[in-house]
Amino acid sequence: MKSIIFCTSYIKDAEAWGDRYKLWLDYYQDVPIDAIKRVMIDDGSPFLPPAEVIKTVSNTAPLASEEDSNLIIRFDNNLGRQSIKDYPGWWRSFLHSIDVARELGVDKIIHIESDAYILSPRLVDFINQVQTGWHVLWTEYNDFPETAIQVICRDQFEIFENFKKTNPSLHFADMAEHVLPFTAVHREFKGVSEGVLKVR
Repeated sequence: MKSIIFCTSYIKDAEAWGDRYKLWLDYYQDVPIDAIKRVMIDDGSPFLPPAEVIKTVSNTAPLASEEDSNLIIRFDNNLGRQSIKDYPGWWRSFLHSIDVARELGVDKIIHIESDAYILSPRLVDFINQVQTGWHVLWTEYNDFPETAIQVICRDQFEIFENFKKTNPSLHFADMAEHVLPFTAVHREFKGVSEGVLKVR
Protein backbone atom coordinates (compact mmCIF):
# COMPACT_ATOMS: atom_id res chain seq x y z
CA MET A 1 0.00 0.00 0.00
CA LYS A 2 1.27 3.47 -0.90
CA SER A 3 1.43 5.75 2.13
CA ILE A 4 2.30 9.27 3.20
CA ILE A 5 3.60 10.36 6.60
CA PHE A 6 2.56 13.82 7.69
CA CYS A 7 2.65 16.15 10.63
CA THR A 8 0.96 19.49 11.18
CA SER A 9 3.31 22.45 11.56
CA TYR A 10 3.68 26.02 12.71
CA ILE A 11 7.31 27.12 12.50
CA LYS A 12 7.81 30.30 14.49
CA ASP A 13 11.48 30.82 13.66
CA ALA A 14 14.75 29.13 12.71
CA GLU A 15 15.19 27.79 16.23
CA ALA A 16 11.78 26.11 16.16
CA TRP A 17 12.65 24.59 12.79
CA GLY A 18 15.95 23.17 14.03
CA ASP A 19 14.76 22.06 17.46
CA ARG A 20 11.52 20.41 16.39
CA TYR A 21 10.59 20.07 12.74
CA LYS A 22 13.98 19.26 11.25
CA LEU A 23 14.47 16.67 13.99
CA TRP A 24 11.15 15.07 13.02
CA LEU A 25 12.05 15.10 9.33
CA ASP A 26 15.50 13.61 9.91
CA TYR A 27 14.16 10.99 12.31
CA TYR A 28 11.45 9.68 9.99
CA GLN A 29 13.80 9.53 7.04
CA ASP A 30 15.61 6.79 8.97
CA VAL A 31 12.64 4.91 10.48
CA PRO A 32 11.62 2.07 8.11
CA ILE A 33 7.99 3.14 7.65
CA ASP A 34 6.91 2.54 4.05
CA ALA A 35 5.93 5.94 2.66
CA ILE A 36 6.37 7.75 -0.63
CA LYS A 37 6.51 11.21 0.99
CA ARG A 38 7.01 12.94 4.31
CA VAL A 39 4.82 16.04 4.46
CA MET A 40 4.36 18.96 6.84
CA ILE A 41 0.96 20.63 6.43
CA ASP A 42 1.62 24.13 7.64
CA ASP A 43 -0.58 26.71 9.37
CA GLY A 44 0.85 29.88 7.77
CA SER A 45 4.26 29.81 9.46
CA PRO A 46 6.30 33.04 9.51
CA PHE A 47 9.51 31.03 8.99
CA LEU A 48 10.23 28.61 6.19
CA PRO A 49 13.45 26.58 5.81
CA PRO A 50 15.56 26.92 2.65
CA ALA A 51 14.23 25.17 -0.44
CA GLU A 52 17.36 23.04 -0.67
CA VAL A 53 16.44 21.56 2.74
CA ILE A 54 12.74 21.03 2.02
CA LYS A 55 10.53 22.45 -0.70
CA THR A 56 7.48 24.53 0.25
CA VAL A 57 4.36 24.61 -1.95
CA SER A 58 1.00 26.31 -1.54
CA ASN A 59 -1.94 24.28 -0.27
CA THR A 60 -3.60 25.04 -3.62
CA ALA A 61 -0.65 23.86 -5.75
CA PRO A 62 -0.97 20.63 -7.72
CA LEU A 63 1.00 17.80 -6.13
CA ALA A 64 0.93 15.01 -8.70
CA SER A 65 4.08 16.27 -10.42
CA GLU A 66 6.01 16.95 -7.21
CA GLU A 67 8.90 14.50 -7.12
CA ASP A 68 10.45 15.63 -3.81
CA SER A 69 10.13 13.02 -1.09
CA ASN A 70 9.80 15.78 1.54
CA LEU A 71 7.37 18.71 1.25
CA ILE A 72 5.89 21.55 3.26
CA ILE A 73 2.33 22.25 2.10
CA ARG A 74 1.57 25.74 3.41
CA PHE A 75 -1.61 27.71 4.00
CA ASP A 76 -1.09 31.44 3.50
CA ASN A 77 -2.71 32.56 6.74
CA ASN A 78 -2.37 31.40 10.31
CA LEU A 79 -5.48 30.21 12.16
CA GLY A 80 -3.62 29.17 15.29
CA ARG A 81 -5.12 28.02 18.57
CA GLN A 82 -7.64 29.89 20.69
CA SER A 83 -8.00 27.51 23.64
CA ILE A 84 -7.34 23.98 24.82
CA LYS A 85 -10.34 22.74 22.79
CA ASP A 86 -10.38 25.30 19.97
CA TYR A 87 -7.49 24.93 17.53
CA PRO A 88 -8.65 25.61 13.96
CA GLY A 89 -5.09 25.83 12.61
CA TRP A 90 -4.39 22.22 13.55
CA TRP A 91 -7.78 21.07 12.30
CA ARG A 92 -7.35 22.74 8.90
CA SER A 93 -3.92 21.14 8.43
CA PHE A 94 -5.04 17.74 9.69
CA LEU A 95 -8.17 17.65 7.54
CA HIS A 96 -6.23 18.75 4.46
CA SER A 97 -4.32 15.46 4.60
CA ILE A 98 -7.24 13.64 2.96
CA ASP A 99 -6.99 15.96 -0.05
CA VAL A 100 -3.23 15.35 -0.22
CA ALA A 101 -3.77 11.59 -0.03
CA ARG A 102 -6.38 11.61 -2.78
CA GLU A 103 -4.22 13.74 -5.08
CA LEU A 104 -1.14 11.58 -4.55
CA GLY A 105 -3.13 8.37 -4.97
CA VAL A 106 -2.02 6.76 -1.73
CA ASP A 107 -3.80 4.04 0.21
CA LYS A 108 -2.81 5.04 3.73
CA ILE A 109 -2.36 8.26 5.72
CA ILE A 110 0.13 8.03 8.58
CA HIS A 111 -0.19 10.97 10.95
CA ILE A 112 2.74 11.41 13.33
CA GLU A 113 2.88 14.71 15.18
CA SER A 114 6.11 16.68 15.19
CA ASP A 115 6.84 15.82 18.84
CA ALA A 116 6.08 12.12 18.43
CA TYR A 117 8.89 9.61 18.02
CA ILE A 118 8.22 5.93 17.41
CA LEU A 119 10.75 3.81 19.26
CA SER A 120 9.16 0.41 18.74
CA PRO A 121 9.92 -1.89 15.78
CA ARG A 122 6.67 -3.67 16.65
CA LEU A 123 4.69 -0.47 16.09
CA VAL A 124 6.57 0.22 12.84
CA ASP A 125 5.59 -3.26 11.65
CA PHE A 126 1.96 -2.63 12.59
CA ILE A 127 1.87 0.68 10.71
CA ASN A 128 3.39 -0.94 7.62
CA GLN A 129 1.13 -3.99 7.67
CA VAL A 130 -2.32 -2.63 8.60
CA GLN A 131 -4.60 -2.32 5.56
CA THR A 132 -8.01 -1.37 6.93
CA GLY A 133 -9.43 0.90 9.62
CA TRP A 134 -8.59 4.17 11.35
CA HIS A 135 -6.19 3.50 14.20
CA VAL A 136 -4.99 5.48 17.20
CA LEU A 137 -3.00 4.58 20.31
CA TRP A 138 -3.81 5.04 23.99
CA THR A 139 -2.16 7.27 26.56
CA GLU A 140 -2.23 6.08 30.13
CA TYR A 141 -0.88 9.50 31.17
CA ASN A 142 -4.07 11.24 30.04
CA ASP A 143 -6.30 8.14 30.12
CA PHE A 144 -7.80 8.64 26.67
CA PRO A 145 -7.06 7.84 23.03
CA GLU A 146 -3.81 9.37 21.72
CA THR A 147 -4.23 11.02 18.33
CA ALA A 148 -0.61 12.15 17.93
CA ILE A 149 -0.09 8.92 15.99
CA GLN A 150 -2.87 7.78 13.64
CA VAL A 151 -3.10 5.39 10.71
CA ILE A 152 -5.99 5.99 8.32
CA CYS A 153 -6.47 3.36 5.62
CA ARG A 154 -8.23 3.77 2.28
CA ASP A 155 -11.47 2.12 3.46
CA GLN A 156 -11.84 5.09 5.85
CA PHE A 157 -11.12 7.86 3.31
CA GLU A 158 -14.78 8.48 2.50
CA ILE A 159 -15.59 8.71 6.21
CA PHE A 160 -12.69 11.14 6.61
CA GLU A 161 -13.96 13.26 3.72
CA ASN A 162 -17.50 13.30 5.12
CA PHE A 163 -16.17 14.30 8.55
CA LYS A 164 -14.32 17.19 6.91
CA LYS A 165 -17.34 18.30 4.87
CA THR A 166 -19.64 18.32 7.90
CA ASN A 167 -17.25 20.46 9.96
CA PRO A 168 -16.33 23.40 7.70
CA SER A 169 -16.05 25.92 10.56
CA LEU A 170 -13.00 24.09 12.02
CA HIS A 171 -14.40 24.80 15.50
CA PHE A 172 -15.33 21.76 17.58
CA ALA A 173 -17.01 21.40 20.96
CA ASP A 174 -14.34 19.00 22.19
CA MET A 175 -10.79 17.84 21.56
CA ALA A 176 -9.84 15.70 18.57
CA GLU A 177 -9.45 12.65 20.79
CA HIS A 178 -13.18 12.79 21.53
CA VAL A 179 -14.60 13.62 18.10
CA LEU A 180 -12.52 11.87 15.43
CA PRO A 181 -14.23 8.78 13.96
CA PHE A 182 -11.40 6.30 14.46
CA THR A 183 -12.29 2.63 14.47
CA ALA A 184 -9.66 1.15 16.80
CA VAL A 185 -7.73 2.20 19.90
CA HIS A 186 -4.57 0.18 20.49
CA ARG A 187 -3.68 -0.15 24.14
CA GLU A 188 -0.95 -2.70 23.39
CA PHE A 189 1.36 0.16 22.37
CA LYS A 190 2.34 2.45 25.24
CA GLY A 191 2.42 6.20 24.65
CA VAL A 192 3.52 8.98 26.99
CA SER A 193 2.19 12.45 26.17
CA GLU A 194 4.57 14.79 27.96
CA GLY A 195 6.04 17.17 25.40
CA VAL A 196 7.68 14.43 23.36
CA LEU A 197 5.57 11.36 22.83
CA LYS A 198 7.56 8.19 23.29
CA VAL A 199 6.06 4.95 22.11
CA ARG A 200 7.52 1.55 22.93
